[in-house]
Amino acid sequence: METKWYFLGAILLVCVFLLIVGFLKQRFDLIVNFILRICVGLLGIYLLNTILASSHISLGVGTNSLNALVVGVLGLPGFLMVYGVAAYFYFT
Repeated sequence: METKWYFLGAILLVCVFLLIVGFLKQRFDLIVNFILRICVGLLGIYLLNTILASSHISLGVGTNSLNALVVGVLGLPGFLMVYGVAAYFYFT
């Protein structure tokens, strides 16, 4: 009886894997765009943090996975949102 569930799980896993591979083949441009936005966004965060630190403004936004996800999904509005939230909490 337990072998039946393992077999069903294996079939489900193969189906999900094939769906992911099919999506990657069709929409590879979206994945590349997402990765490029993450790289450029994190570089922008690093550079703006450096500029603000040299101006003695400690509005440091971390280069962590949550900020990378926000900047990767939203792009420039996400970048501005991250700094907007940091400025809100810095000045209040």
